[in-house]
Amino acid sequence: MSSPSLHRSGPSPDAAARPTVDRWTGLRTLIRARLLIATLALPIGVLLRPEASQSAWWVLWWALLAVGVMSTVFWVGIRIRRGLKAQTYVQITADLVMITTLAAYTGGRDSQFMLFFALAVITGGLLGRIPGGAFAALGACAAIVSLPSITASVGGEGSQALSATLPPPGMLIAFLATVGMLSGVLGERVKRTRDDLDRTARELDRVRLDNDVILRHLTTGLLTVDAGGRVAYLNPAAEQMLGLRVLEVRGRPLTAALPERLSLLRDVVLESLQRRAPRARAELLMGTASGKTLPVGASTNLLRHEDGITGVVAVFQDLTEVREMERRARRNETLAEVGALSAAIAHELRNGLNPISGSAECLQRELKLEGENAVLMSLIITECSRLNRFVTDLLGYSRERDLAVETIDLDDHLAELCEIVARDPRCRVGVTVRYERGAGAGALQADREQIRQVWLNLAANALEAMPRGGELKVRWRAVDTNQVIVEFADDGPGIAAEDLRRIGEPFFTTKENGTGLGVAIAQRVVERHGGTLSFDSAPGRGTTVRVTLPAGEPAIVAAAA
Repeated sequence: MSSPSLHRSGPSPDAAARPTVDRWTGLRTLIRARLLIATLALPIGVLLRPEASQSAWWVLWWALLAVGVMSTVFWVGIRIRRGLKAQTYVQITADLVMITTLAAYTGGRDSQFMLFFALAVITGGLLGRIPGGAFAALGACAAIVSLPSITASVGGEGSQALSATLPPPGMLIAFLATVGMLSGVLGERVKRTRDDLDRTARELDRVRLDNDVILRHLTTGLLTVDAGGRVAYLNPAAEQMLGLRVLEVRGRPLTAALPERLSLLRDVVLESLQRRAPRARAELLMGTASGKTLPVGASTNLLRHEDGITGVVAVFQDLTEVREMERRARRNETLAEVGALSAAIAHELRNGLNPISGSAECLQRELKLEGENAVLMSLIITECSRLNRFVTDLLGYSRERDLAVETIDLDDHLAELCEIVARDPRCRVGVTVRYERGAGAGALQADREQIRQVWLNLAANALEAMPRGGELKVRWRAVDTNQVIVEFADDGPGIAAEDLRRIGEPFFTTKENGTGLGVAIAQRVVERHGGTLSFDSAPGRGTTVRVTLPAGEPAIVAAAA
């Protein structure tokens, strides 16, 4: 839909050759007109003369035969489509010869066919313009001048039946010369008018093609309806966004063309059509054909022609990426505030926790506690250790050191990680860790220690999600030369839909003793490397954590302090 590029469409070769095509059409029209006139005028002119005799029949048959042969030859010449100018002058000459011969056999200058010279001259002017009109007029005048001698040579008989109605030869010659010039001028004007029309038609075609190309390549959806509320047009972006096909909905009423999942868009368009007023940008929440939610920003405007409203155009755009950017912006603001608060809390907690932990350890070493006192002392030390880990997580979340980027071989790096995870105490009996090598040589530009922290956090979560056993699969694959995807897939119980949306929020956890910072820290590290972290999970089918990272130099993102 290579990808198509937007370009200006020039005039097509067919449009550029249209004047020549029209002149060939003119010759075809002349052949048809000649046959029609021969069929109707020749019998009337020859047989209904007052002094018509038996010889008139021979004149008629020979004339009709000559016209038929001429028409066949000329038609073959037109089909060959060569020598347009030569064929034009040959047809004009043939008509003059035919008229001269008929006039010679039917009375010479007093023949009823003398006026056909005017038709030949007009035809010459229209087809050949001024040169053609002058040629036809000159030929007709020469024929009139030499007609008496031609009539005598063929044995034609003069007639006085029409001598009173025909103009004198001198006047007829002047008339034909004038008609030749006027018809030539008319032919020139017709040609200029036709050329102007052709240029206008080509320009309209170009504009139409340009508009069509532009509309087809817009990433914004476009829907138009006519004044009757019937769908007139959908561009490809609208087809993809709405899950419709223009061939299936064009001409159908909008209420029937748009399904219920698109009812909000349908209502906005119909409201604009009924109120005869445009609608400013409205944010609509619709559904896709697959059942997913589709946020759309739509606006409408009226289509007008000659002060009348001919329909409504709706322009709409998928706001999914915009909403995601807004969500990330809000999240970054929240993370910045949480980070600042975490640093302050961690500082105060550590200031009070260190003396408590140190004092408890001293007392445990010096005092010989037994029974409940020993249990209480052990509880104090355990909880101090837990709080210390929480404070460490807080500090790790709020303070970020610069990335020390280096080239990491994914196969060696992840294989080593899997060996460490397999020996982790949380890897209970019945839990296996399997590493699946990717195709090709995978290299990653990242901070080794920080990205290792991401893998350990994700692996630990997967192990803790399988208390009854299962398999943790660690694998990677290259999307293209610029991206790699690393996945951690477990056989745990999965994550509920309402919890899945909150994964990654600071302090949100589904574990009894979790801090809710492990995934948040991993997500921040991945984002600082220019990547993304996503979860694919559902209750009963396990969880797959997918980390997408750039294979080249990471676009380091400054995290909020």
